[in-house]
Amino acid sequence: MNLKPSIVLVLILLIFASQAEIYPQNRALGRNTFPRLEPDPKALEFAHLGTDDVYSWTALAEISLWASGNLSRSNLEKIKSIAETIKKSPDLPKTDEEAARFILAYMHKNILRSYSHHQTRIDTLLSNGRYNCVSSAVLFMILCKSFGLIADGVITKDHAFVTILIGETVIYIETTNSVHVPARNYNELQIISPIEFVSLILNNRISELERQNRYADAVPLAIDRAALLFGESLTITAESYLPYFLFADPREDLMDRLINYGSALLRANREEDCLRWAENASSKYPHPERWQELIAAAVNNRAVRFIKERKTTEARNFLEKNKILLTETNYTSIDAIITNAERQNR
Repeated sequence: MNLKPSIVLVLILLIFASQAEIYPQNRALGRNTFPRLEPDPKALEFAHLGTDDVYSWTALAEISLWASGNLSRSNLEKIKSIAETIKKSPDLPKTDEEAARFILAYMHKNILRSYSHHQTRIDTLLSNGRYNCVSSAVLFMILCKSFGLIADGVITKDHAFVTILIGETVIYIETTNSVHVPARNYNELQIISPIEFVSLILNNRISELERQNRYADAVPLAIDRAALLFGESLTITAESYLPYFLFADPREDLMDRLINYGSALLRANREEDCLRWAENASSKYPHPERWQELIAAAVNNRAVRFIKERKTTEARNFLEKNKILLTETNYTSIDAIITNAERQNR
């Protein structure tokens, strides 16, 4: 399971590829409209539900369904019904550790049907039993919390499972195969808060969308994830990354998604759209260095395509039109390319 979406590197080079070959459907890039830049109001509502990052199990259940893209009363009632059924079981152990294992065994017997690497959504898990490490672990954590157990999420670079705190002992539980997991089996392990853990559903959906080249669809989910975790303070600059995120600050991931969409526009030879996207998105999510890299690539690529078409005048006009968007260094670099082409065409 890929817990971190891919990053598309922006190079100040012209990329020769047919638009139809890479993007058979222009709507995947947002041909008519750009992706939304405002967070879903629900993300901000949910961000303020927890006090000191403490969320009730019912709130986590609701948020997990919203993150899955299907917040319905029927699905929420399913989770509540599962919790109630387990509580009424005559075989439910009395100790916390055994209760946690009983909950997981119940899930594997009655809910979880087949492992699916990319199936991260809770609503899908409830409907057909298909799950991956994130969806199964999130549901397990929620059910454990419904019993008052102290449960948190654990992530590595490519996996997720759950910890249960029993007194002063931390128990690691692998939800995909119902076994105890010694912590030493994993490198770079990090325990994260329940709300961060639930947000991995969005993270995995983003990763899957980008795997399908659906960069426009990934952007709003990245915005919603950052808003869920940080409320209105979801923007970030290079100077303010938070060191306690072992793998990546979700707001840094948001910038990656914004830039990836712009890069996809470049690869489709839509430089003008890329510049409009950079102007719109950078005003909401400023990060001068990263936006400048994308802007310079867009101006460079369009200028070079004009030159390839032996339209040096158009290349010069395009550069001057967008001069205000460029740093002096990037303007000088592109100017030198056009000047050289002008001399060769004399």
